[in-house]
Parts: sequence; C-alpha cells; structure tokens
Amino acid sequence: MKEINTIGIIGFGVMGAAIGMNAAASGYYVVFKEVDEVLVRSNYEKWVLSALKKKVDQNKMNQADMDKIAGRIRGTSRYEDLSGCDLVIEAAVEDFGLKKKIFGDLSRVCRKDAIIVSNTSTFPIEQLMADVLHPERTAGLHYFFPANVNPLVEVIRQEKTSPETLEAIRAFAERNGKTVIEVRDFPGFAINPVFISSYMVLNSFYGNYNAATLESISKEALGLKFGILWVQNFSGIGTSYHAAKSMYDYLISTDVGFVKMPESLEDCFKTAGRWNLEDGPVIEDKTIRKVVSDRLLGTIFTIATHLVEKAVVSVKDLEKGVRISLAWPQGPFLLMNRLGMEKVRELVVNTCYSGLFKMPQRFSVKTPEPWVL
Repeated sequence: MKEINTIGIIGFGVMGAAIGMNAAASGYYVVFKEVDEVLVRSNYEKWVLSALKKKVDQNKMNQADMDKIAGRIRGTSRYEDLSGCDLVIEAAVEDFGLKKKIFGDLSRVCRKDAIIVSNTSTFPIEQLMADVLHPERTAGLHYFFPANVNPLVEVIRQEKTSPETLEAIRAFAERNGKTVIEVRDFPGFAINPVFISSYMVLNSFYGNYNAATLESISKEALGLKFGILWVQNFSGIGTSYHAAKSMYDYLISTDVGFVKMPESLEDCFKTAGRWNLEDGPVIEDKTIRKVVSDRLLGTIFTIATHLVEKAVVSVKDLEKGVRISLAWPQGPFLLMNRLGMEKVRELVVNTCYSGLFKMPQRFSVKTPEPWVL
C-alpha cells in the first residue's frame, strides 16, 4: 500500500483548515496552498495558531502539543511547493471551472505517483479530474461539515480509480479517526442526495407552513434533536441553495429524477439568509402535519432506493453513513422496515407520481420484502 506522510491542501478556509488540522493532529505533515502570501499568513494565524491557542487557554491541550501540531503545518502560494506531497486534497470553493483548473495545475507539478483527490460535495469526480495525468491516482475524499468533528468520510471511486488508491486514502482517513464508507462516483455521492432532497421537499412547503412547523415536523418524523431547517441554517443557506441547484441540474434528465428547486429556498438565499425558526405558532393538527411528513419520508425512501439500485453505495454503508453524518437515530432502510413495506410503497408511489422522482424498480410492481440490514 502506498505510504502517505505529507499531504497538500488546496484552499485553507473553514473546510480545508479543519481537514489540515485533523491531519496534523494525527501525525501528518501538511502543506496548504492559498492564492497569495497575505492569505497564507492570515489563514495560518486564524485557523492554526489562534485555534490551537484557544485550546491551550481552555486547558484542552498543552503548549508542547500545540507547538508540535503547528510545526507540522506550513503554507505556500506556489503549486511547486506541493511537489513533495504524497496526497493532495482539493478543498476550494464549489466552483466547477475553478476546481477543474486546479486539478490541471496539480497534474503538472505533483509527482506522478501522488494521489490527487477532491473534497467536492456534489461534482462528479471523473469530470473534475478530466485533465489529470494518470487518472488511476484520482478519487474523491468527501468530509462532512464540520470536518474536524463530523466522523464520516466518503471515499469515492471513479471508473479509473485504482484499488491501491482507494486502499491508501481509506487508511489515511481511518488514521485521522474517521469512519469510512465507499461510494461510486455519482452526483452528490451517497449522503448528500438524501439530505439535499429532504430539505428541498421541506422547503417547498414553506408558505403554506411556517418554518417553525416544518422544523418541528422534520424532528418528529425522523426522531431528530435538531431538525432539517436548523441544519440548513448551521451549514449555510448559500451552501444549501447551490447544492440543490447542482443536484437538480445533474439528475433531472436521468432515470432517477430530482426535486425541483423550491422558490422559498431561492428567496431565503437571496434575502434573509436564514430560516426564522421562531416565525409563529407550530401547527399541531396531525392530519395537516402528516401531509408534510409523508412526502418527506417518501422522498428519503425513494432516493435511498435509487442509490442502492444504481450501485452507488451498499445498503449497509448508506444506513451507517446517514446515521453518522446526519445524526439521524435511524437510517432510511431501518425506517422503512419499521414502518412496514406496504406503507413505504404507498409513500414512494405517491412521491414519484407527484413528479419529484422517477420510480425505483424495487417498488414499481409490488410491495417488496424488507431490507436486509
């Protein structure tokens, strides 16, 4: 197996810095690249020195450990300084053209045996890596926000990814203390299609329901401590909006289909920037709430089934991944088994007939057997 000692990170913002700090704390040497020396210095001060100093002040770390971790991290504004890295992780903003250019530049400066991966949350890996020489060393390594806390990582294989590359980045993620699920290259990969479609459906009811009610329904339907709209606010409405647009554009013309962009999400992105979760009394009428919860569950069950039928991810890994990354007490397949497959088929059929998705084969003819978990 390829040995990884030094990693490069492209983009040292919130996500890139969290990945880098996690790696340095796990014993790796880290070289991060920013666009200029001003950002190199300011991001090192903000995300490394200040963050570690805060832990020392809170007695969560001693000075010696701070110095050791900080000493493993250095920044640069030159691609050439990544030439000694064994693994380079792209963590730039979600702009396809920018990311594709980054990979072309990396291909020219990195050793031919260096592994090159993307932390993109929605873009297909094969398309991003089209300009990389030796594509067998490319893959996706998708961390979940916040990357220093959330334990899940998706290891994404594109068609040309070698088994050796997969083995090496899996070992890297696990040494960083992460739980790994393996996913085949697909728009949004495995977890995001479930989460993005769930919030798009909820957001589509806004106007007929207030945000407080939709948040309450999501918590009740899925057994959550923090509901889906709260998570949208926490991770950023801008992130939600762009991810929703990307997923719809990729999948609407396929045999999977996808939920249409809700006008309410677009309006929230352009104006308020957050859902007001205290915007009025919560509707308690069970019949009125059931309209939303049925469509929410039908959406989750439909996309989860498509992902398994497309061999994007296994039942076991999707179940585990949803529970870990989204902090849902039950994944989609356990939810289906407990609800009963006859009721599940009714929800899936109604969801697909409403035009949100194409019908998964498993539910197209008859009620299937429960999932094997």
